[in-house]
Amino acid sequence: MILTVTPNPCVDKTVFLEAMAVGRKNVCHRVTTIPGGKGNNVARAVKALGEQSASVVLVGGAPGQHVVDMITGQDGLECHPVWIAENTRTITTVLEEGPHRQTPLFEPGPRVGGAEKERLIDEVRSRLGATGILTLNGTVPDPTLQDVYRTLISLARAQGVTVILDTHGPELALGLEAAPYMVKPNDVEAAELVGYALDSEAARWRAIDWFHGKGVSLVVLSLGAEGVLVSDGLERLHVKPPPIEEVNAVGSGDCLVAGMAVGLLRQWPLEQCAVLGVSAGTVNAMRWDIGHVTQAEVERIAPRVAVVRC
Repeated sequence: MILTVTPNPCVDKTVFLEAMAVGRKNVCHRVTTIPGGKGNNVARAVKALGEQSASVVLVGGAPGQHVVDMITGQDGLECHPVWIAENTRTITTVLEEGPHRQTPLFEPGPRVGGAEKERLIDEVRSRLGATGILTLNGTVPDPTLQDVYRTLISLARAQGVTVILDTHGPELALGLEAAPYMVKPNDVEAAELVGYALDSEAARWRAIDWFHGKGVSLVVLSLGAEGVLVSDGLERLHVKPPPIEEVNAVGSGDCLVAGMAVGLLRQWPLEQCAVLGVSAGTVNAMRWDIGHVTQAEVERIAPRVAVVRC
């Protein structure tokens, strides 16, 4: 089982129109809605890749119920909601199909009380016995939760559960104190922590070594279209996706995490894990819907992924 935790999920709505007339009435010809949040994207992709996944989400109000209903009904996933007093946020993206331009509108996340935080911790703790891989995903909606990943990593490690941490800012800095097994920052997020620009290959590998120095066993540094640098302290790989026609890169990092999690659960060699992750992220970028990859598509892309040993 791969268990994902999403403290700041959302109703992820996209409205489609030819072109937006600012300041005037716009009629949209199509609307799609999915359960958003990085962990939900990971869980969706894990299922597509053939492994069992479940989502722990912090949710509130009618929008929170909508998120839960979509996870269980639309995605067909196991969901473990932790209910809070304030409403879950909605993110609305206006997609203009003529210029192919996206305008996302992010609502603020809810405030979270101390008792609600403890319920989230208790929910994850209760699921660890049946969990092989735990993924902790995204930033938190309230500063009171910034240290929650550190707590969850410590609990998971005590039970022998492999933890993947995919966040940035204070959540990443505090989470590192508990030494997760794997982190997946991008170059900008990593630069925030190490204190220098990752503008060369040498700087990037130096940053990766910095994460290893914090006790992280596996570092996956995301470079966007350049692929990823992967290191377990012994092997160093640069894994590069093939050229594609990009439709929507949002969520590709989550699909990368899903592929890595699946490979680790199956105890695959590092290179095979990385190729699966990059292939899943690449397929995601080739379509609009986030995390809706298929195993057949991933298998078609995988032979075109390049691996350079560094």
